[in-house]
Amino acid sequence: MLEASAKDVTFTYRGSSAPSLTNISITAKPGQVTLLCGGSGSGKTTVLRLFNGLVPHFHAGELEGSVRIESQSVPHSNFSALATSCATVFQNPRTQFYTTEVKQELAFGSENLGIEPQIIIDRINHVATKLSITPLLPRLVWQLSGGQMQRVACAAALCNDTPVIIFDEPTANLSADAIDDLANLIAALKADGHTVIIAEHRVNFISGLVDDVYCFKAGKIVAHKCGNDFYNMTDAERKELGLRSLTPVLIDQQLHVPSQPKSKGLHIEGLRFEYQRNKPVLDIADLCFPTGKVTALTGTNGAGKTTLARIICGLEKAKTGSIKLNGKRFSPKDAYIIMQDPTRQLFSDTVRDEVTLGMSKEAKEKVNVKALLEQLDLAEHQSNHPQSLSGGQRQRLVIATALAAHKLVYIFDEPTSGVGYNHLISISQVMRQLADNGAVVIVITHDAELINEAADSVVKLDPLPYDGSTPKPRLLDRFR
Repeated sequence: MLEASAKDVTFTYRGSSAPSLTNISITAKPGQVTLLCGGSGSGKTTVLRLFNGLVPHFHAGELEGSVRIESQSVPHSNFSALATSCATVFQNPRTQFYTTEVKQELAFGSENLGIEPQIIIDRINHVATKLSITPLLPRLVWQLSGGQMQRVACAAALCNDTPVIIFDEPTANLSADAIDDLANLIAALKADGHTVIIAEHRVNFISGLVDDVYCFKAGKIVAHKCGNDFYNMTDAERKELGLRSLTPVLIDQQLHVPSQPKSKGLHIEGLRFEYQRNKPVLDIADLCFPTGKVTALTGTNGAGKTTLARIICGLEKAKTGSIKLNGKRFSPKDAYIIMQDPTRQLFSDTVRDEVTLGMSKEAKEKVNVKALLEQLDLAEHQSNHPQSLSGGQRQRLVIATALAAHKLVYIFDEPTSGVGYNHLISISQVMRQLADNGAVVIVITHDAELINEAADSVVKLDPLPYDGSTPKPRLLDRFR
């Protein structure tokens, strides 16, 4: 197995006036887990790009210092040769898929490396069993949920059997059960001697596995701790560093079905949807998301949460059913969705222009763009191209466009997948603001910290069995 190291590295992206990393030094050893943490935009993803070679081979810029995987200089190596040393699971797995079918995707990397077919087949079967994705092998990748895509991306990285494995926000779209599976996978990789490097905001799931921790702020390392010292920090210390909870968080819930007039909210009745004939994804008899409240929509990966959101927004059409808003016919034009992958919703040349893109001149004049960007900690990036932002920053930019849109229904799909503690609080405040202004606010999330901070109630969707029986969504009321 191989050691990965960066020494005295400063890096500035081409076209940027300020460095994204300043004089950082990191060592990740075989058989150990190295954790990179800090707020969104602090430099974690850029560090990962140093090790997998995306910097400077794909993301050009001015690089000072040395980056090595064992004796191999990453900046001076052939990019294709690095694939045998390092594999990456990206924050948005959709961007790293090259084929249409899961099994093909798992074989893709090994085939390009010229590995024998039988070895590839054996690796795929072994990894699929280890990650519990065997039922997904014949599926099309575009039919998978966000969490399922994440697990397939993990499998694709493992199938190449590389010594260095990098994870960029691996829990971004995973349910609690899937996160447990991921922790077991990381433990197995560590036991097998792999060098594991993880950039992550939700860090409690790997407590006991982490050996070395580097905390980032504004492209600098502001703290370097061993795993035990890191997880023994006080709440005050971790909040000072802008970090999420260091211990497992349970949803604060009391089972109770509140009385809610159907005329006050988004009422869904008799809704049925299927991607494949006679294999329903959703079958909802009666469900109401209250006006003026924040409702968390939870459930295992593949339960249909994002599909329901797409139906509400008019991106999918249900086979049967009706949707009404406050007792009247509902139009998808009255809804706004912040997607799991914010990249798909950003089209302008600057952050500032993105907020009001598509609005009439009169509508733009009513939007205080500066205040919205300040509220979501994006003011200093207003002249940047949206695609130059980090994943968490792009997420917050789409939220800014949602605030400017003034809709009646807002759906947030995993809005805190790439953000730290401080930005989780600011996003929670945005949701509360929208609800207090009379909107229906639905947040699709597995994030217990967000649910406890923002939600009034929780709806849990269970995946439908293919025999057609219909589990009812459970409404879990929280008292604020």
